[in-house]
Amino acid sequence: MSEQKYNHKIEQLTEREKLLIKSLFSDTITKQQVESFTVGLNIEREYNSYILLLSYLGFHCDWKFFPKEIVPAIKAVNSYYQAENILGIKPLIEKIRILNRANIPVMLLKGLALKYYYAKGYTRIMSDFDVAVPQDKYDETIKLLSDKKAVYQGRAASYHGEIKIGRKKIEVHRWIFKNNGEKDTDIWERSYRIDFYGTSVYIMNPQDMFIHLLDNRSRDIFEGILVNRKSNWLFDIRNIYNFIKNFDIQEIYSRAKEFSVLYSVMHLLPIFAECFPELVDKKKIEEVFSYSDKYYLWLRRNLRFRSLMIKYRTKYTQGAMLLPTRVKDAIILNSTHYGIWRLEKDLGPFNLSLFRYCKECLNVDSVTDFWKKYIARISFN
Repeated sequence: MSEQKYNHKIEQLTEREKLLIKSLFSDTITKQQVESFTVGLNIEREYNSYILLLSYLGFHCDWKFFPKEIVPAIKAVNSYYQAENILGIKPLIEKIRILNRANIPVMLLKGLALKYYYAKGYTRIMSDFDVAVPQDKYDETIKLLSDKKAVYQGRAASYHGEIKIGRKKIEVHRWIFKNNGEKDTDIWERSYRIDFYGTSVYIMNPQDMFIHLLDNRSRDIFEGILVNRKSNWLFDIRNIYNFIKNFDIQEIYSRAKEFSVLYSVMHLLPIFAECFPELVDKKKIEEVFSYSDKYYLWLRRNLRFRSLMIKYRTKYTQGAMLLPTRVKDAIILNSTHYGIWRLEKDLGPFNLSLFRYCKECLNVDSVTDFWKKYIARISFN
């Protein structure tokens, strides 16, 4: 079918990146492998996530075979992000203590759960901290966490709000999987309770964490958010795999379907199988998940995703706003006269409507109000 050209190759991992990921889980490391990772390496130009993976490898093999001239620079990048994470974690712990005293369960998501449980020892880039609370505790949580130093910035999306503390943001999720709001699921009941610097928190069980990470990474690829963190998701997924006692493709399929994230899991699971064929049979994935015309249609539509950065200036303030939508590839977004009516017209029926975005995310009742409130003179980049 013609849609198959949109298959998994959207995730442009190089062979060097795949080999590095595999080497991180190997019992031995050779000089030839290290050379393939480091020859021609430009610390200033390379993705920092790749440098951090090299750092992880270096510390575990005692920097054997690493060129001496690049080791200090790799360690420096690692130390920088370690310090940044430590400084950011302190106010987060204080906020979790407040929720513990109020008997509100807190779940660590994404990088937090990975760094402090599933993938310990790896320094990661965390621009913000994601946590979840039960839906019926969301409003109370926002009130408890907001103060003069922790400013509530509103809902960044229908499923989470943001609280800014210094340079970091805490994203408070009222549901974990974005597509169905945890309707009739037992995600909290299946979670693990752990100690987090003297506080009590929850993390998803390994199977749910595995699916959640695949879903998020798939979205990130389409939205272009993590273009500078291309390969670390494979490292994270591989670490979570170690915690799943009996990995079963059929169970992954059933759970992904329950969370309404079947296609996003289908999108990336074969890439994991290609990198670790000794763990997952790619043919088995294709048998269970059944890559039908509907999947390829979903993939094609998602490839048309665009995030429009709208710069705005009013009498009192100026800034930029990310307007997530999907638009036709042929549209050239460079006209200051590109009106809302035209933008609405080009939105397809399967996309997030501009009206819904305004109402749910910006708390304005109409597209016109959005235009008046947020944008005076605009330009599309």
